[in-house]
Amino acid sequence: MATRFICALVVALAAAVPAAAKVAPQAHLLRPLPKSVSPGSYITVHWSVTVLEPNGTRDGFSAIGMLVRLVGRGGASTTALARENVGPPYSARIRVPGGGIRAVRFGIAGSNGISFFPLK
Repeated sequence: MATRFICALVVALAAAVPAAAKVAPQAHLLRPLPKSVSPGSYITVHWSVTVLEPNGTRDGFSAIGMLVRLVGRGGASTTALARENVGPPYSARIRVPGGGIRAVRFGIAGSNGISFFPLK
């Protein structure tokens, strides 16, 4: 009986390791943002997110709820979700905020709000 329990525990831990090992997410802008675009106009942003695998390589991260946020002057911002079930890479059509594009952020929306990834 104890042997079965230990075997089951080893299998459960082995299955949990790959999921827990996906760390250090990084967002990657795949195409440059336009330099001069009028506030209120729409652009399409393309990006990917990678995670660090146990073997030291980076692999694409696939999830529903990926989003992009453009930040303009004075804190104005717009946010758009990537198309569902598509990605990586991801894309979203988004309105340029007031004051133009001053920064871009990528993240994932969840039940606890938005978590943003560092941009590489």
